[in-house]
Amino acid sequence: MNKALKRTLSILLAALITLGVSIAASAAADPRAILASGGSFEAAFKNYSGEWAGGGMSPIKMRLQGDTLTFDYSPVFYFANAFAQGLLTEAEIAGIMDQCVAGFKRWEGVYQVYGRELTLTVDVHPGRTNNSLSASVKVLPKTILGFSGGDVMTLSGIMWKPYNPLPKMYLHTDYPKDIDFETLAMHEFGHVLGLFDAYGYGKILTAVGMDSLSWLGDWLLPEAPLERASSDAVMRGGGRDYISPTDIAMILWGCRNSRLQLYTESIATWLGAEISQAFFD
Repeated sequence: MNKALKRTLSILLAALITLGVSIAASAAADPRAILASGGSFEAAFKNYSGEWAGGGMSPIKMRLQGDTLTFDYSPVFYFANAFAQGLLTEAEIAGIMDQCVAGFKRWEGVYQVYGRELTLTVDVHPGRTNNSLSASVKVLPKTILGFSGGDVMTLSGIMWKPYNPLPKMYLHTDYPKDIDFETLAMHEFGHVLGLFDAYGYGKILTAVGMDSLSWLGDWLLPEAPLERASSDAVMRGGGRDYISPTDIAMILWGCRNSRLQLYTESIATWLGAEISQAFFD
């Protein structure tokens, strides 16, 4: 190999190493520092792959462009046999769907996140199906424990990802009038966006008459401290509807890191979730 070729290869190798270091440094850069220096939320929080949007069969698409965060959500509703059994009329089904869409859209707004304005928009394109397997929102009778509420499951369980296929939302209730579907859907949509619960599971067990196991619930998920989730925070459930700038920051961190965001230490941290970096400088 002649000297000229060796020199050319050496230069190319050095350039590749420099580029790799630069990419790694960019991926590891603190988003808050990028924002403080005038960079956009897009520049600060795009994850290492540069991809946020869901793909394939996922009903949720997330786009971060400049200082605008957009959730494009296409929920497909399934009402089991509620209509066939006469439990719900078509008008009541339409009303429940409207309430849920209103709940999803209540995440919209302009938020002050790290001293900067972030505009959040939610585009919802609802559909309906009689096929349980193709549904992404299932409205069902009360849970086996007998209480109304909701939950969100994904194919990877607690290992939430912004591009996870088929996040399934379940809304459990007595048909059709005993629940505020708007705030219930609002809370469950927070799970779709990568936020874990802020209430303690011990209270849930107490509420269903299992006081002797409340310690287990508190061990699995302790209640979030008030400085991280106010008493009216949407992720505390129970009809609460306050969305804080911290909640939005948590969503940004979750999408950047591809990890479910927690308000406090819990068993979920053993399974790949993280206490959100939104709580730390």
